[in-house]
Amino acid sequence: MTRRIAILFSLAALGALASLYGGTALAAKNPISIQQCFVQVPKPLSKHASGTTIVYVNNGSKTATSVTFQVGYRNSDHNYLRRVTDQGNFQPGVQVDHSFQLYNDVTYGGKNTSSCAAISVTWSDGSKWSS
Repeated sequence: MTRRIAILFSLAALGALASLYGGTALAAKNPISIQQCFVQVPKPLSKHASGTTIVYVNNGSKTATSVTFQVGYRNSDHNYLRRVTDQGNFQPGVQVDHSFQLYNDVTYGGKNTSSCAAISVTWSDGSKWSS
């Protein structure tokens, strides 16, 4: 009887661990890898940033048609967290280097972003990935 309880308990524990691992593994597999992400220096005679550059690679097996990024930025006044979406046809394994109008309305506080990650991707077949 004690052995049966021990076996049932062990199976329940393994099931719980498997469900936790499976959820973590799916959330951790971001198909987009960020190579560079920085806020652009102001244009002459301006205090505002000139936008944001994101260089990334689609590591998925399909062409991406839409990639949404969440980018954090901090200057001396505020901590910002904004999103920007890149649309086009982004082939697997090809480096993409795009600039966006993101943060061009805030006082420049240096090139470094506090965070930068893809949070959703739409694939050419209509399927989607999100973090």
